Amino acid sequence: MIKSKSFYQYPQYRLTIFLCFFSNIVCCLDRVNISIAAPFIMQAYKWNETQIGFIFSGFFTGYVLFMIPGGVIADRFGSYKTMAAGIACYSLFTFINPFCNQVWTMFLCRYMVGMGQGVNFPSINNLFANHVPPRDQVKVQGFTLSGITLGIVIGFPLGSWILQLWNWPAIFYIFGFSGFILLFLWLSLAPKDPDNKAVVTELPRGPIPWKQLLIHRSSLGLMLSYFCHNYAAALFLVWLPTYLRQVHGFSTAAMGIGAALPALAAGIFMNVSGWFSDYLLKTGKSRDFSRKLMLYSGMGISGLLLLGLVWIHDPYLAVTFLTLSAAAKALSTPAYWALSVDMAPRYAGILSSIMNTSGNVAGVIAPALTGWMISYFSGWNQAIWVGAVVTLLGVGVAFPTVRSSEID
Repeated sequence: MIKSKSFYQYPQYRLTIFLCFFSNIVCCLDRVNISIAAPFIMQAYKWNETQIGFIFSGFFTGYVLFMIPGGVIADRFGSYKTMAAGIACYSLFTFINPFCNQVWTMFLCRYMVGMGQGVNFPSINNLFANHVPPRDQVKVQGFTLSGITLGIVIGFPLGSWILQLWNWPAIFYIFGFSGFILLFLWLSLAPKDPDNKAVVTELPRGPIPWKQLLIHRSSLGLMLSYFCHNYAAALFLVWLPTYLRQVHGFSTAAMGIGAALPALAAGIFMNVSGWFSDYLLKTGKSRDFSRKLMLYSGMGISGLLLLGLVWIHDPYLAVTFLTLSAAAKALSTPAYWALSVDMAPRYAGILSSIMNTSGNVAGVIAPALTGWMISYFSGWNQAIWVGAVVTLLGVGVAFPTVRSSEID
């Protein structure tokens, strides 16, 4: 049954969108802090690239393993309680990270941060599926997802500045504390009973159709393509500061700025993608066309630009290519999340968690594999080649499989 009132008639829900945006910023701060600190952690504890790559993978391991349970919990208990529990978990373990001075204890700490963040996106997608009209889905998704890139834009320079003022443990203390501020705002301002207010759609629910959600052609294509989307993103999320220092000789301050520019471009173009996709819908283009145009063009251009890094030795040109590649890929990101709502509006939290689980398996593989490749080949070219080819493969997977129509 469709209710007549729009999501945007309710100020508390407009505020909730901004809280979701803020949540994505804080989540990303707690992802990049280890990347900023990594060269100094390796120096302090005499760890090599393979060991720090293993620690990088700890976050994504917890994130992946808790993503689908997080979607089920969000659908069952609602976004308010689920988000609050997740924020408390990842903020606490970010704060205590400096107390872990063994490889396995720091891996475990990062695992718990990932587990806490595993409920973030399913909770947000569940909220939007029930409270945002289809005509505004990509626009709202683009805005909130751009919080991820803004977190990187803020995190890399801020973390580098904190590093220069104090030492690497202070990055974890300050970023962890920002999560407790978010928790206070969420508990104080987010609607506690959204199912009784501002509902755009009331969708009948039944037993979760796991078989259809897991093996349908469109959902399989979405999962595999999102894996390809996330591979290079995960690679550069954790390794970019080290890459800029080792390959192009960036200072600590320049590293923070150089690592932030691709994220800034991505944040802008996520919003461009959302607005342009919704504009296409208003001009009569189909949802299938508008979603997939963003996906194909963004992923294709991004992969080709990454290939160029192999032959680039000028540091400024390298940052330019990385920035353009991130901007192009950002065009596709809101489309993936909107497609998960298009395919399963009744179970959007669960399907998005399945998709994000697949995408973040790449987050487990890419950091560890990249660390091994850098050590084994004594260079970065092979790791960059793999990232570019996997990105282009994402277009090849999506083209014959992904449709925006609802799964039967």
